[in-house]
Amino acid sequence: PEEALAEGVVGVRSKVLGLCLCVEPPGPAPLDGSLRWYDRATGEFLPTRHELADDKRQAEARVAELEALVEKMRRG
Repeated sequence: PEEALAEGVVGVRSKVLGLCLCVEPPGPAPLDGSLRWYDRATGEFLPTRHELADDKRQAEARVAELEALVEKMRRG
């Protein structure tokens, strides 16, 4: 059975996973209308693989920036 989750979001709950599979509400492409997992406990969608990849790239860029700063400080 369908469940109302958040502002106009309707999904189907998995008793095994404890998550709901639903269609993401309208937003920026390419995610508009995509299937997403929703965690009722947190009230948030789980990140997509694209979002995780973006987070990883940003973290790696920050690490490289900090490593360059440390190297610059070591040189004086």
